[in-house]
Amino acid sequence: MNERAERWEGATATELAARWGVPAVHLFHTVGSTNDEARALADGGAPAGTVVLAEDQLAGRGRGGRGWVSPPGLGIWMTVVLRPATLPAPGLLPILVGLAAAEAIDDFVRPARAQVKWPNDVHLAGRKVAGILCEGAWEADRPGAVVAGIGINCGQSGGDFPPELQPVATSLRISAGWAPPRAEVAGSIVRTILRLAGNPPAQLGGALLDALRGRDALEGRAVVVTGATPVTGTALGVSPAGALLVRSDAGVLRTVRSGTVRLA
Repeated sequence: MNERAERWEGATATELAARWGVPAVHLFHTVGSTNDEARALADGGAPAGTVVLAEDQLAGRGRGGRGWVSPPGLGIWMTVVLRPATLPAPGLLPILVGLAAAEAIDDFVRPARAQVKWPNDVHLAGRKVAGILCEGAWEADRPGAVVAGIGINCGQSGGDFPPELQPVATSLRISAGWAPPRAEVAGSIVRTILRLAGNPPAQLGGALLDALRGRDALEGRAVVVTGATPVTGTALGVSPAGALLVRSDAGVLRTVRSGTVRLA
């Protein structure tokens, strides 16, 4: 059952909304999924920039329905409502949200630098520090509200992760040697998401594409892609439309629009 909270990190929802420059923040002690709650709010007319934030998720999930471990007190589990006027390339959204998170995280982990792993992860030192799940619905020929969920590992030490995740997961605390204030991290990420993904472009280009290339965790590396377009080869970066480009072991350029990627 969803349980509302009056404060998060010592601040009320109204105080956080004013501090972050958003129309509303909805706080929960416990929620099934922040994406589900944000979608219900969006269906009721919640404006773009509305944020749902929970201390604990009972049914947090990642892409493809995978579970997401979201222990209370150690991370940021939140969703931002977006209402883009157009959405010609839906696959760009998780990439843009990931880029926004990476840019915001940098301020708290320097000299480390966050990277974006196609299609929806953020890495530090080769390990996952954040995951993104964007979900939405179309209204006739126009996009309706999109909910952009993001989970960021903040205060975990190595032993706080389940054994199966310890080799592949990290946190801001592990990377930076300290646990930055969650409210500051969340606010920076929300503001950057709204700037980069509030009205996404038709395709990546110019400074935006350069920024992504500078943080690409896969480019030039041997990868294995599973899913609708299975391929093994070398990642060549992300296309302007948000697809992963892979030169297969047979030398054929493949355009991957969905799938799961791991390093070979």
